Amino acid sequence: MLEQMRRRTEDIIRYYGELSRRVSTKGVDGIPQLLELAKQLETAVADVGAEEITWVGAEIKQLLDQLVRMDAQLEHLRELKTLLTQPQEIEQGRRRSSL
Repeated sequence: MLEQMRRRTEDIIRYYGELSRRVSTKGVDGIPQLLELAKQLETAVADVGAEEITWVGAEIKQLLDQLVRMDAQLEHLRELKTLLTQPQEIEQGRRRSSL
């Protein structure tokens, strides 16, 4: 039984080392720093209320909807401009050829 506990402890130590190595390749200096960053993130997120996030999300959605409508209006204006300038260009071409 003691031998089995020793092997399990060694397995855990090896696994902890592997986790630390993987975390280190992502720019975090080991598991303790990862846990500290998680704690900081949790504290920072706790300062932002769900209502605030919902409000900001709604504001962003409303703004995006307005931008989409503006884009559609601008496209319509581009089409109108193209239609209205074509007859003028044709008329100017006729005038030049008659000179």
